[in-house]
Amino acid sequence: MKKIFIAGVGAVGCTLIQQLEKQPFLRIVGICNSRHVQWFSNGKANYAHDDLQKAPDKSWKQIIQKLISFKQGSVIFVDATGSPEVSDLYPELFENGIHVVTPSKLANTQSQETFDKLHETSIKNNVEFHYETNVGAGLPVVNTVKNLIASGDKILEISGVVSGTMTYLFSELEKGATFSETVNKARTLGYSEPDPRDDLSGEDVARKFLILARICGIKIEREEVSVESLIPTHLKNVEPTQFLKELKGSDSHWNERIQKEAENGRVLRYTGKLNDGKINVGIEAVPKLSALGSLTGTTNLITIRTKRYNDQPLTIQGPGAGKEVTAAGVLADILKI
Repeated sequence: MKKIFIAGVGAVGCTLIQQLEKQPFLRIVGICNSRHVQWFSNGKANYAHDDLQKAPDKSWKQIIQKLISFKQGSVIFVDATGSPEVSDLYPELFENGIHVVTPSKLANTQSQETFDKLHETSIKNNVEFHYETNVGAGLPVVNTVKNLIASGDKILEISGVVSGTMTYLFSELEKGATFSETVNKARTLGYSEPDPRDDLSGEDVARKFLILARICGIKIEREEVSVESLIPTHLKNVEPTQFLKELKGSDSHWNERIQKEAENGRVLRYTGKLNDGKINVGIEAVPKLSALGSLTGTTNLITIRTKRYNDQPLTIQGPGAGKEVTAAGVLADILKI
């Protein structure tokens, strides 16, 4: 029986706990938030926010020592935090025979050297590192690319929309909603990062394409990625609450831009493209009746053109944001182990 430790009990972490209740061969042994840690001895995680707040203070040294005490290879560490402090623990976890599953993109988007060392450490210690939800939430993008390469195919181009947040944003603007209210609503619904600027900056999409490029064997650093930001210059470094409050100043600009494209039968989509070892991320005007133009809600659409799938590229489409699909993707990674 595999033992699960979950770091981070926000939207995804809590949903994952509920989904794990239906898995008889998986046992949650502990959970933690940024301040407290709670252990379960009976195999059932009766998670309650108040109980965790009363639990002992968190100590990563003590948590890792406890996880090491279980049988070698039986523990899966789930990082649902998005915290650099937690992603920095992966090498130590690998060295102690602990598998890692995470929706967080932080570990895979540091320097190329750090990425290479991280994956080498995992292989060297015979532990598994799964991060399918780094791209496309629960959609099978990462493993599809890995399997194509493993089977001898060559990736020629990966393109499309990989941000459910951005699809939601532009599809709502097309309906007449304002930019500021849509950003606030996306945050409330859990479609965006806690600080929406992580999405609006294009950083989220850039990180996803950086990961896909590295999986393809391309050596590339973040600063080599061309990214178009949607954040007004004067709001880049203000506090999150001030940012959300002052975003109304951008409403008229986006309203005019959406209307102008509509007059020409086009809509805006935030896309990315990996081609010839280079990544470009930004706004693209596409025909309203095209595959990208028809996207609504939080839908992602990723097109993979390879040596085998050249004339008819492989297309993956589905919801690219939301706690249910993301948690399900994390669970699928756990089940692989």
